[in-house]
Amino acid sequence: MGTGSPPARLRLAGLVMALVTVLFGALLFSSVHERQTAARELAEQSAPLSADAAEIYRSLADADATAAAGFLRGSEETHADRVAYEANIRTASRLLAKAAARTGDSFAAQRQITILNRELPGYASLVEAARSANRENKPVGNSYLRYASEQMRSTMLPAAEDMYHAEIRRMAAIRADATEPPWTAYGAGLLVLAVIGFFSYRLYLATNRVFNLGLVAAAGTVLVSLIWLTAGHTVARSSLEESDTHGSASVQLLTQSRIAGLKARGNENMALVARGEGAAYSREFDYWAGAMDGKDKGQRLMQRSERQAEDQAGQMLVADAWTELKGWKKLHDQARRQDDRGDYEAALARTIGGEVDGVDIKDTTERSFAAMDRKLAAAVDHEQQQFEDRAESGRGALTGLPVGGALLCLLGAAGAVLGVGKRLAEYR
Repeated sequence: MGTGSPPARLRLAGLVMALVTVLFGALLFSSVHERQTAARELAEQSAPLSADAAEIYRSLADADATAAAGFLRGSEETHADRVAYEANIRTASRLLAKAAARTGDSFAAQRQITILNRELPGYASLVEAARSANRENKPVGNSYLRYASEQMRSTMLPAAEDMYHAEIRRMAAIRADATEPPWTAYGAGLLVLAVIGFFSYRLYLATNRVFNLGLVAAAGTVLVSLIWLTAGHTVARSSLEESDTHGSASVQLLTQSRIAGLKARGNENMALVARGEGAAYSREFDYWAGAMDGKDKGQRLMQRSERQAEDQAGQMLVADAWTELKGWKKLHDQARRQDDRGDYEAALARTIGGEVDGVDIKDTTERSFAAMDRKLAAAVDHEQQQFEDRAESGRGALTGLPVGGALLCLLGAAGAVLGVGKRLAEYR
């Protein structure tokens, strides 16, 4: 075992084994604690923040579509339209305040929050001016609403989208921290086993005794800690990766689908508000509806959402929403043909309801869109629950490991010292 007297060499061996075992315990505790913290942040902070950012985006897009629908009804604007619009504005304002308090370390998100807080009051004022003028049958109301909608589309929705994507990137980075293998702890554990094995072999050569119970116990506790660390991290990593693949990734696709639907709905309404000057809005409708239904092969949001859904329940919800989307597009095509041939009142009735030639039109694009959006909202809730279940499972796989593994290593260090002490006693 090197130079020096046998007792000195034994003491040195015991000290080295105890130190490397304690070092492994410290690294195990630190590595697992860091991943537990990241997993907790993922479930309790980052995921809710990304959900809030998505809801801000959705609320703003819905407010714009609802404001246009209320404007089309003119003096007959319903209480439901007004309540829905105001609820969307309040939701966006509340979540912006909440996000501002919770995203202090994200410069990208804070920049977009500042833009939205600056623009939202001006947008709401323009909508109110448009409503007031519309109730008095003043044509300027049309201009106010179109200007407000342009402000929403050109400034506010892009800012909300950038904030949402910033939170998604942040969530991905936190998930990467939570699932990174603890290579340092693995290496330290293998080093400890090698050190104990080396000194056990040298003791065998010196004493001709195969087993030293203290060193066997030390190696056993380290091995158990290493196996526990490997198994716990493997289960945690699998659950957290599944929370992305079959949870947050699916939620992101469904959220994109909802927002695309709201943008299409807003453009559908604004095409009628423009009265003869709505070609650009109609093209935008075609783009966003196509992004959902597959005409744009780069997106195909509904198809991808259905494939990404975790289980049959989620897939059925997306399939039902897709069916409603197809019905909505058929009704939209009817309304557009009516508008193109100059029958504005019929197109309006097909879009938001009303009477045409004494017939009350019930089958409207508004109803089809609302049914589709409800199905997508239910699908989002379903997939969000899948994410939460898997994220919680990932956190649970590491429960007790930092403290338990560290305690086992301390016991291993004690075993090494006692094993060497037993040999030292033979020299007295």
